This record gives sequence, structure tokens and C-alpha cells, in this order.
Amino acid sequence: MTRPPAAPVNPPPLPSPEPTYESTPITSARSLQQLSIFVFGATCLLASTAITRRAVHRRHLRITPKFYEPNTNPYEHFSPFHDAIQALNLATMNCVSAGVMGLGGTLWAFDISGLKEAQGVLRGRLNYDTIYQCGENVPESIGDLLKASRETLKKEEGENSSGDTSR
Repeated sequence: MTRPPAAPVNPPPLPSPEPTYESTPITSARSLQQLSIFVFGATCLLASTAITRRAVHRRHLRITPKFYEPNTNPYEHFSPFHDAIQALNLATMNCVSAGVMGLGGTLWAFDISGLKEAQGVLRGRLNYDTIYQCGENVPESIGDLLKASRETLKKEEGENSSGDTSR
């Protein structure tokens, strides 16, 4: 009969059941800065919603006739231009505040703290640095990018026109 092998003195450490993710805690200064944009957007959305409700309520009170007044000819001065401008202003406030709230939530979800960091993340995801590794001038703005694309288009047209004369 053989003896069973002896148990090791120090058992190997067990692997952790879930991988640990390193991220910034929610109470850090960075996370609170990102959340402040979201909270600012949410506050603006609440304020613009309250202003919109107030404007609709005031208009409803203004156009409703009193109890013993005829409803065939209201005494209100109707201005379609004024109503259109008011509706445009209210819609703009609501959309911009919802956009700021959405932007703040997105920045917080993707852990982006500023414009430079967002630009770096986007350029990293698009491999922007590997495209311009050959030492060409990297365009800094959209205008520079459009100028560079026009120059390459002119070069291509020049090459095509010189190739057409040989036919």
C-alpha cells in the first residue's frame, strides 16, 4: 500500500473570484467636479420646466373667459409673433438644460474631467497619433484640416490631369 502524498505546508493563494477594477471613488474631487456639471444641468432643467409651466398656466388664465363673459370675442390681444418667440425661448431653455445634464452625466460615466482629457481620449480611440507619426504637420483646427484636404485634392487633380495628357 502506498501512502497519500503529504499536504503542502503553505497552500497556494486562491484567485479572487471577481477582477478588481481601479476607479476613482464617487466622493473624490474629480468625481464631484464631473457630477457638478450634471447637477447644474438638472437644476437648469428643473428651473426651465417651472418657468414653462408658469408661462402655460398664465396663458391659460389669460384666455379663459370669466363666468358671465361671452366666449365668442375674447378681449385678449393676440400676437402670433410674441407667442412664437416665447415658445422658441422656452424650448431653447429646455433643450439646452437637458443637453448640459446629458453631457455632465456622460462625462461622469466615462470618467472625463475636462476638454483636454476628452480630446486625448477621443484621439486615442481614433488612433489620431499613429496617423500623423510620419512627421507631417498635424492640423490644430477644423479650418487647418479643411485647408489640408483642399491641398491634397488639388494635388490629386494635378496628377490626374497630367496622366490624362498621355492618352
